[in-house]
Amino acid sequence: MIIKLPLQKSLIYVSGPPGCGKTRMVLEMLGHIEPQNTDTKLIYEGDKNDIAWMPQNPVWFKGTLWENLCPVELRDFSEVKAALERVNLGHFTSRLNEQVLEYANNFSGGEKRRLALARIILLNRPVWILDEPFAGLDEVNVRVIESLLEMESESRSVLCISHHFNDLSPHPQTYQKFLECCQNNNPFPCCLKVYRHLN
Repeated sequence: MIIKLPLQKSLIYVSGPPGCGKTRMVLEMLGHIEPQNTDTKLIYEGDKNDIAWMPQNPVWFKGTLWENLCPVELRDFSEVKAALERVNLGHFTSRLNEQVLEYANNFSGGEKRRLALARIILLNRPVWILDEPFAGLDEVNVRVIESLLEMESESRSVLCISHHFNDLSPHPQTYQKFLECCQNNNPFPCCLKVYRHLN
C-alpha cells in the first residue's frame, strides 16, 4: 500500500491497531530510521523541511514552558496565547514562565498532548504529521482538536496516525475510506485503513 501525502489542503487519517507499522512508515519517510522491505510506504514529494512532526512521545527539555512551545524561534505573547486557546489551554498563559520538569511531569497526559499540538501550530509549517494526537484526551477535547484539524486542513496538509479513528467524528459520513491493507504474515494479523476528510 502506497500512501501519497498531498502537498496541501487535506486531512488524512491512518488507522489500525498498535504494531501495524503506522509510525514506522512515517519515520522511514522522514529518514529517521532505515526503511524495511514492506509494501506499506508513505510518500511525500515536497520539501521535508515543510513538515511539522508531532511524535507520540514529544520531547520536552529543560527550560520554561514558553521556550518548550517555541523551540525553533521564540514567538510573542499574542501568538502563543492564540495557539494555547486553539487547543483549549488558554489559561496556561499564566504558566508560560514555569520551568518544565523532567518528562514534563508537571502536566497531565492530555495537557502534554495539547501543548505539543500548540507547538506544532506555532511552527506554522504547511504540512503536519501527528502521531496519536487524541491520546489521553477526554471527549470534549477530542472534539476541540478534531475541529481544529478540520479547520487547518483547509489551508495545509494534515496526516494523523490514530488507532482511535472510530471514536472520533460523530458524523462518520464526513470521512471516506480510500485505502486498506491487511497483513496476515505475522502472529497478530492487522489492517491499516486510510481515510480522507471530505472538505
